[in-house]
Amino acid sequence: MLIGVLGAIGLPGRASAQASGTITASPNPCVIARRASTCTSQINWSTEGATQARVFVLGPHKSGPRESEFGNSLTCQSERCRAPWIKKKSSYVFTLYDYSSGRRGRALASVTVTAKDGR
Repeated sequence: MLIGVLGAIGLPGRASAQASGTITASPNPCVIARRASTCTSQINWSTEGATQARVFVLGPHKSGPRESEFGNSLTCQSERCRAPWIKKKSSYVFTLYDYSSGRRGRALASVTVTAKDGR
């Protein structure tokens, strides 16, 4: 009987359901103003059923595409989630991952951000 009760309430620190999430970018593509070399896109994400999440961005680098951590929260809808370094003729892939196990789990969602000339 005790096993049944423990199984029903779950264990702390674990997601009780399979995690899911969404990630969006706005504007996308972002518009590079005249005489500027970059533009800004707001990256918003949210999760459900996860206890930890991280967002990584894969983008251009001097030695080829490189992945780096962009954020580490279950949700982000604020100015701290801005990407003010989007360059024309480049693609940036933002991927939301489930980290509920303490390490990278399944990709929950992704969005590719690009830029266009505003002239």
